Amino acid sequence: MVYLRLASGYRAGGPNQVVPGVPPQYAPDKTKTYEVGAKGDAFEHLISFDASVYYIDWQDIQLSLVNPTTGQNYIGNASGAKSEGVELSVEVRPATGLTLAAWVAWDEAQLTDAFPTGGAGQIYGAAGDRLPYSARWSGNIAVNEEFPLGAGLSGFAGGSVSYVGDRLDNFASPPPSPPQRQDLPAYAKTDLRAGVKYESWTGNLYVTNVTDRRGLLGGGVGNFIPYAFQYIQPRTVGLSVSKIF
Repeated sequence: MVYLRLASGYRAGGPNQVVPGVPPQYAPDKTKTYEVGAKGDAFEHLISFDASVYYIDWQDIQLSLVNPTTGQNYIGNASGAKSEGVELSVEVRPATGLTLAAWVAWDEAQLTDAFPTGGAGQIYGAAGDRLPYSARWSGNIAVNEEFPLGAGLSGFAGGSVSYVGDRLDNFASPPPSPPQRQDLPAYAKTDLRAGVKYESWTGNLYVTNVTDRRGLLGGGVGNFIPYAFQYIQPRTVGLSVSKIF
């Protein structure tokens, strides 16, 4: 199947806390999305695929910002931004019960216009600057196998590795020189799981973030506490039991 998608979006504005140096309110933002893609199966459902190319025009974009003087968090509007990219996912079933899946995405999300003078609470942003927390590259590889164990029991085992590329944190305070923004390095996270199923019962033993990576999510320069950071969940081992009624 080949498809073309045209869509529009709207997000309402609202008030900010009344603090000096912070705009009293922020305006609505609107999007126009253009996407073309293809999806389907091949070789008698051995392979499934989904691919798309998109462009999003974003006007009066709402951004989470921090006033550099007071440290007050608030919402502000930039003039405009865009997000354009490519997404591809593939799933392969080479044997009964075995599934291999992968997806990769490339995205270029950036301002198309500089912040207006005196706008956005004295935060600096120039045309071409990357939007906060947007990774150019991301992806995931996963494998899962289900197999019979006898006496009504079946087992499953699998794992996945996900990758998030480098990002930038919040926009920072203004010139005379372009300000430094906190860099959020790329990271990869590995998860494993195994378990059994019996009728409507499922037991699942899992380990998330097996290598205990310290993936950085946000914080640092441009935030109220510049030496505070947020990380992904550390290595976690757990057991869950569920029943479907």
